[in-house]
Amino acid sequence: MNKRGGFRGILTVTVSGVSPERFFNLCTFHGICFSGIQKKQDGLSFQMHPCDFCRARRLARKAQVRLKIAEKKGLPFWIRRSRKRLAFFAGILLCTAFLYGSSLYIWDIRLEGNTKYTDSILLNYLESLGYVHGMPKAGIVCEEIEKEIRNQYHDITWVSAEITGTRLIIQVRENSVMEETAPDGNEVNTGDITAEKAGVIVSMVTRTGTPAVHVGDEVEAGQLLISGTVTVYDESGSEISSSQVQADGDVFAEISYGYEDSFPMTFSEKHYTGKETSRHYLWFFGKRLYLPGRKGEYPASDQIDSYSQIHVWGNFYLPLGFGTVTVREYQDTQAVYSEEAAEAQAEARFLLYCGQLEAAGAQIEDASFQAECDTDVCRATGTILAVEEISRR
Repeated sequence: MNKRGGFRGILTVTVSGVSPERFFNLCTFHGICFSGIQKKQDGLSFQMHPCDFCRARRLARKAQVRLKIAEKKGLPFWIRRSRKRLAFFAGILLCTAFLYGSSLYIWDIRLEGNTKYTDSILLNYLESLGYVHGMPKAGIVCEEIEKEIRNQYHDITWVSAEITGTRLIIQVRENSVMEETAPDGNEVNTGDITAEKAGVIVSMVTRTGTPAVHVGDEVEAGQLLISGTVTVYDESGSEISSSQVQADGDVFAEISYGYEDSFPMTFSEKHYTGKETSRHYLWFFGKRLYLPGRKGEYPASDQIDSYSQIHVWGNFYLPLGFGTVTVREYQDTQAVYSEEAAEAQAEARFLLYCGQLEAAGAQIEDASFQAECDTDVCRATGTILAVEEISRR
């Protein structure tokens, strides 16, 4: 017998009288189960199921003993004690229905592995296809999502979409080098490779085609680097045949960039006054419900929006969330760079420009600049020596 009660319930009963032994013998003879007999000050105590208690009372009269219920445990008694708490049970029922209903929809779309295409770009494209927060999971075909993304973005080579809990997780893999394919599988592309920029060639690898320049040559933008014409000669140097192919190769050149930049010595600066207001809101089924509060209306201000979506566990996200919008007042003030601050700003702008070149694939070998400031403008000039690929098909 389960002493914790369970679904059937358990009674702790005390028996007192002249012949408790006869009572226990009668219960055993009639198939009434009991357990946990213990000696108490007012008699003996034991546990039994509520359905056997009425039969045991009739046997107690025969044995001339008295039964008294000392404790009731189990689900039946808990429900009986809670029968006046209808709102509590209604809340449990509604909560269960809400969780079940929410599990049928997608409430969070997560993107992984994307670098070139931001989340907003891919989410906007998915929205144009009808894949949005709050859509039924039954209407989602993951294979169709994968196919649509691959067809729209050709440099995304691999896509995986899966539904986990109430989340749609999309993993992508981007190809940094686009492969050129012929428009017809039976047609062979032909063409030359020309210089995209002017420079001095430092490295050259020809895979197909005929080299038109060599390492150490200085080339101009648009100059032929690798010809798509392949000519075959005999031992005497006479041309036997020629064919057209798509030239292919890697040509790297040393390029010198001249750098010029200028900016005024005066600039606008945000000065926060310390005045700010915060408004709290609830995110409910994709809509914001703002709680009562004063709106921040300032002549000049910015705002910080912090948001958190509720999830029960792991990937089971709910259409519920909460957030805070904080509006901060500021005043635009005019400030003047000191000579040291202006030179530091010029250096930061120069380093930013170098970083942009490196992000485009250039390998910077040498870079130098100098800044000159007067009362109105700070001017910077410099030279950047970089190695980068200049081949253009």
